[in-house]
Amino acid sequence: MKTIDEALDYLYSFINYETDSSYPYRSTNYNVKRTRKLLDMLGNPEKSMRIIHVAGTKGKGSVCAIIDAVLRSQGYLTGLFTSPHIHRVNERISSAGSQITDEEFVDLINLFPPLIEKFSYDDVPTTFELLTGMAILHFKNHGVEYAVLETGMGGRFDSTNFADPEVSIITSISYDHMDKLGSHIEQIASEKAGIIKRGRPAVVGYQRYAVKDVFQRKCAEMGCPCYLASELCSYRIKKMTPDITHFSVTIDGLEFRDLLLSFQGVHQVENAVCALLALKVLNMLPDRKTLRNTLSGLSLPTRFEIFLKERRFLLDSAHNEDSARAVCQSLKKVFPRSRVITVVGIVKGKDVGGILSQLAAVSDALIITEPVTHKELDTDIVFREACRVFSQSVMKKELREAIAYACSLAKKRDLILITGSFYTTSPAREIIAALSGKVLKKDGRKRRRDEDDSRAV
Repeated sequence: MKTIDEALDYLYSFINYETDSSYPYRSTNYNVKRTRKLLDMLGNPEKSMRIIHVAGTKGKGSVCAIIDAVLRSQGYLTGLFTSPHIHRVNERISSAGSQITDEEFVDLINLFPPLIEKFSYDDVPTTFELLTGMAILHFKNHGVEYAVLETGMGGRFDSTNFADPEVSIITSISYDHMDKLGSHIEQIASEKAGIIKRGRPAVVGYQRYAVKDVFQRKCAEMGCPCYLASELCSYRIKKMTPDITHFSVTIDGLEFRDLLLSFQGVHQVENAVCALLALKVLNMLPDRKTLRNTLSGLSLPTRFEIFLKERRFLLDSAHNEDSARAVCQSLKKVFPRSRVITVVGIVKGKDVGGILSQLAAVSDALIITEPVTHKELDTDIVFREACRVFSQSVMKKELREAIAYACSLAKKRDLILITGSFYTTSPAREIIAALSGKVLKKDGRKRRRDEDDSRAV
């Protein structure tokens, strides 16, 4: 393979559970054994670095980004493995804050064909497992000291669960992917708790549901300490604007006043607290000045991302009821007097009623559109539910048309909210960028985003 397109064709020729959810959630399909075998064939590159492992339903990406940035601010060489990507698969693998290049990606993928031949025909690695192996080998090649790994789905069976981490982190748990992880919140929490390792500390972020006992029991079973952010930390938000969140925090007795966070929302402050508690457990918190400078300079596309152009846009990939609630609460704090025009696209299998009920409460206009994806869609059902909770809902299936229609409704001080899925916000981001003539770099073929992108839990 000589080009990135050839490399991606090979990568996507394997089973991809992110875009094909038809496979039963059991150890024969979802397991970490294949990843461990791959890493063993690659010479166990994971042994050359220390690992921080993050699972949860919401906030994983934010916590990973914060930890990575804070470690880099102190001079550590870091690796970051996350999902999904927004425009290019390269976004998933970065070292020292820089994404893997196309050339590096091609060089790595060329190592795998002879390795794959050593797997049985009915037990070859999946796309995500290959990406995991690539990430760890890339980190070793770049001399990474600390690797921050975000789980794909769940935790117990996730390919990143090969790790023997310095700390395991569980972010906020809520209902999502119930067909795989369980219909009860305790079942979902238990799947996430599968990343907790014997003798290794675990940090549990703020929780909306009563799941702390699940993690405390798992820690007791594994003989490791359990650090609960809700019991060890406190915070106070002083001000929240479209540009910055001004807050103070106490992390297990250590106080930091007047910090600035570039992410908006109470939930993002709680994500920051979770990340900082994990760093304190590792004795790796920097001084206040370094922390303030680092947190104020973070960027996380399509997570309450604001574009102030001819029209004001807010992109957030809220994909379940709790995520939608968090977006709406933050929106009301940051834009308290704005009229809101909402464009929402939701893939099949999500809590359509829960998402739309939250959005309807803050919307002055509600436009239903279709995510750009090969995943199954029930847009007509989404529209019927939208009409139930917001009688004047409108459907514009083509995303570009939906955004244009929202712009036609919006006045100068109005806010256009685009949400419901990464499959909606990612292409919307490109459309919005094009409005100002800005080109966002993406994979060579338009289909690449869909083949590998998904909102994993």
